[in-house]
Amino acid sequence: MLLLMPTCDTHAAVAEISAALLERFWPSHPPVHVLHYRVRPRITGAELHDCGPQDRSPWLATVAGFLRDRDDELFLLLLEDYAMCAPARVDVIEAGAQLLRDDPTVGMFALSWYPARQRTARASCCSALSTHPSALSIVTLSGTPILLQAAMWRRDWFLELADRMDPRTSPWGFETAATQLAKQVPREICAADIPEPAYIGGHLVDAFDKSNWPLPYHNLMHRGRPELQHEPFLHREGLGFPSRGLGDTLARLARTTGAARVARALAHASGRDCGCDRRRQALNKLAPYR
Repeated sequence: MLLLMPTCDTHAAVAEISAALLERFWPSHPPVHVLHYRVRPRITGAELHDCGPQDRSPWLATVAGFLRDRDDELFLLLLEDYAMCAPARVDVIEAGAQLLRDDPTVGMFALSWYPARQRTARASCCSALSTHPSALSIVTLSGTPILLQAAMWRRDWFLELADRMDPRTSPWGFETAATQLAKQVPREICAADIPEPAYIGGHLVDAFDKSNWPLPYHNLMHRGRPELQHEPFLHREGLGFPSRGLGDTLARLARTTGAARVARALAHASGRDCGCDRRRQALNKLAPYR
């Protein structure tokens, strides 16, 4: 099994952050293959594939073209802004991979909590359930959309779905189209039987508690912009978003000198917003970096 991380010119620096956290929280991960365009991410320990100009190779065409040239039965799809934030549940991931190898009717194994109308426990005939007794039980999901959250895929099913779509399809378009096309070329979607996570606020995957997820991760981007709520986490890990402009540079300087801490303390004491984020965004627009 390989780990596939497609990226784009504007997100290459974010892919570098995600790759570093992958090494930190899952050092035994499968071999990483990064699909990139003109901007080459600086990622060591991964195989980087130059896919040419981005406008000539849209997302789905790029991913499907790469997979057609491979003979790996399985791949783990991890979008470039999915940054691990806790250790991987390796036992659950190995059990899911073994299930995919044992049962060709299974097309995908989700590595995050996945919405579904019904969850049906699988019979223990699968060797994955006996080989990894520490893993949570495995369920088949019914009435679920196909999402591009972290998951292990059977390569031929992904390509079956992709072949029925416009090659210019975006990741978001893939989710919508694949959910409908899966009715024509059905495969089972499975996952670890984990409790429905508590809502803790935020956007998309980060709105839910990830304590029981096989692959816990943060979405570093939201609507094409860095999700700044994750800056404290990245700083604790010795990482940080690349500066988008002068505002980010000055904000980083303020953190280094302690001025940001003083501003937050004054704002808390007065009960008034210090306006730091507004000034940061205004300066980023005034003096953006390429």
